[in-house]
Amino acid sequence: MFGLSSHIAITDPTGTNFIEFNFVNEVEIDRSRRKLTTTATVKVARKLKILNGDINDIIKRGSKIIVQLGYDDNYTEEFTGYVTGLGAKIPLEIKCEDSMWTLKQNSFSKAWKNVKVAEIIDYIYKGAAQVVDLKIGGLIVKQQSTAQILDDLKKFGLQCYFDEGILIVDFAGAVHNKGKEVNFDFVKNVVANDNLEYKLKDDARIKVRATSKLATGKKIELVLGDNDGEEHTLHYVNMDKDQLQKIATAELDKLKYNGFKGSFKAFGLPTIKPGDIAVLNDPDYPEHNGAYLVEAVKTTYGMDGYRHEITPERKVA
Repeated sequence: MFGLSSHIAITDPTGTNFIEFNFVNEVEIDRSRRKLTTTATVKVARKLKILNGDINDIIKRGSKIIVQLGYDDNYTEEFTGYVTGLGAKIPLEIKCEDSMWTLKQNSFSKAWKNVKVAEIIDYIYKGAAQVVDLKIGGLIVKQQSTAQILDDLKKFGLQCYFDEGILIVDFAGAVHNKGKEVNFDFVKNVVANDNLEYKLKDDARIKVRATSKLATGKKIELVLGDNDGEEHTLHYVNMDKDQLQKIATAELDKLKYNGFKGSFKAFGLPTIKPGDIAVLNDPDYPEHNGAYLVEAVKTTYGMDGYRHEITPERKVA
């Protein structure tokens, strides 16, 4: 049986004092392509003793934190970010956010007209980014942070999140990490699949709402699929009705598929993150096998073990 291992490193905001420890009560990390911010909560003994200073001078808002988890002292870096707050309960709760936290500390005021999304990102963010090739009619921001502006861009059907330090700004369903496939076998390394259901294409309830803003100021809107279905939105600029119809129909066909919906739990290894491809193998029903773009991963570590709860976004193969 494998033994659980953890390693936490925290450096104060000045970068001069740090603490390292390899024991935690619990860790929970929540990642999703639908959310701007990856969050983490680390629970440790409140009377944590250190040799190189006062814990209160090190673990504070803005401190850098790295969380590594694994088995038998073999670690995987599961989270890198910043301390955003400390809970008052016992054990001590260290609340954290990824690099999106730093993008909540600035402010911009500007107006754009007929602008590419890439131009907006270049103005509000100077790090590495992968940005969709899309022009929007315009955007006005007043004393808004980079994170708030990214949140505004979501109304154009975009997902904005960090993937291994790279800011991703693209449509839902876009695959960026094509080479990263992780295999899951329902017998070997899947802990529970009670919340995972195989559905036929005809049973999926999906609604696609597609809009195109014209240069004249008018808007074309099409709604396809099931009125009571899960809604997916698409936003474009200066696209005529025929083009919009083709794209919306293709999107609906992509979302209505024979395959798994829901989520499943797996062991801590192999590690996986949103944007990776989960290759699912069901020995009892091989006709259900397939590859899925991962939308969200909730990682937990503690008394119940080291687990990933994985939510597929759509089938890709």
